[in-house]
Amino acid sequence: MKQDLLKDIIYRRIRDMIVVGTLPMGMKISETVLANRLNATKAPIRDAIKRLQSEGLVQVKPKSGTFVFHFTAEEFHELLEFRYHIESQGLKLSFQKNPKQLIQEMCFILDKMELCINSGSTFEYLNLDNEYHQIMISLCDNRYFQESYDLISARMATVRNHLGNSESHMLRSFVQHKEIIESLKNNDIEHAQHQLLCHILPEHGAFWNMKNIST
Repeated sequence: MKQDLLKDIIYRRIRDMIVVGTLPMGMKISETVLANRLNATKAPIRDAIKRLQSEGLVQVKPKSGTFVFHFTAEEFHELLEFRYHIESQGLKLSFQKNPKQLIQEMCFILDKMELCINSGSTFEYLNLDNEYHQIMISLCDNRYFQESYDLISARMATVRNHLGNSESHMLRSFVQHKEIIESLKNNDIEHAQHQLLCHILPEHGAFWNMKNIST
């Protein structure tokens, strides 16, 4: 039991280090360095790496080593396309099944986002950004949407922390988040989905800087 608990702790710590950027995208991972840093043996480190590899957060390259995942611009665009279609349909289902709760929870997060902008709390804002988009899936009452979204949520959170830690990003995403909510309040799900498309996909003016995604 204690060994399993230790494995979970080590896994969560390394996962958090990747998501927040302490272990940057594309960085080579050393089991020895991680073991020393986390005051652990290599066994739980290796177990954590296997779990992280299954989530797509770690890439093991034969004869080269283990690396934090990274994307080419084309691969990232594919991820954003997948994300948009999952979120768009999840938003539609959530609005059909739980409209009042959906709007209330999104507004609650938006209020906290505004406080973060005013106080310059970038990291907290990005965490709230994750929550905002997760609500579109969690309220759709469809486990297959949730399972599909789980495949990319950690990688999206990592990329968001990598690309979104600027004032211009925060301000633009805040406006877009607000516009999505206003569309829902007006009972216009199609316009809300269009706003989501503009928010996510780069060819429609999203805030992602594709030039900075490839390592």
